[in-house]
Amino acid sequence: MLLPEKFLTCVRCEDGLKREEGQTPVPGEGIPNAEVMLIGESPGTEEMKNARPFVGKAGENLNGFLESVGLNRNNMYVVNTTRCRPYKVTEKILKNGNKRITKSNKPPSQHAIRSCATWLDMEIDLVNPTLIVTLGSTPLKRLIPEYSISKVHGTLLTVPIQHAGVKEESREFTLSEREFYIFPLYHPAAIIYRHELQEVFEEDLKRLRQAIEKLQLNSVLM
Repeated sequence: MLLPEKFLTCVRCEDGLKREEGQTPVPGEGIPNAEVMLIGESPGTEEMKNARPFVGKAGENLNGFLESVGLNRNNMYVVNTTRCRPYKVTEKILKNGNKRITKSNKPPSQHAIRSCATWLDMEIDLVNPTLIVTLGSTPLKRLIPEYSISKVHGTLLTVPIQHAGVKEESREFTLSEREFYIFPLYHPAAIIYRHELQEVFEEDLKRLRQAIEKLQLNSVLM
């Protein structure tokens, strides 16, 4: 883990306060000096259980998509925008009178995104990737809020990104002095709910491969 040990006890937001006993925030995972960083949205159930990003079905989908265009996740750094699972609780009274409580994923709040900002920025600074690939609208809006995923997906951008203040728990953003290569993709899970994105996503992956070749990031090529 690149982050300091105190990260594992972070309770800066409501999602951290709702963590189950024994669980920790989910740090990034991968090559410490990776040329490519993947940024997703938030951990789900499996990610919280394993304290690793993109495991279980989500990880299988991501790995499969990357491998389909000859890219190796093992040589990348993978992280989420927020580090604890955002969820909502619903209660239902069954016919036998028992109460069933279910937890379902929801998008992270702006408070959670801002509360986790310095952790993400710390990993970006430490890894110093040449290319950042955002998976879905949440990480894209976190880094460059003026852009819409529907308009810039599958496009290589060269832009400054939002960076939290210098104070450790800062929730205020300023623009970075340097520019970054950013490549926005739809979130792999979006394909499950919006089948019409399948063809678009596959085409964007091909463009990602082309962008990586253009930037000569050979470490992630299979």
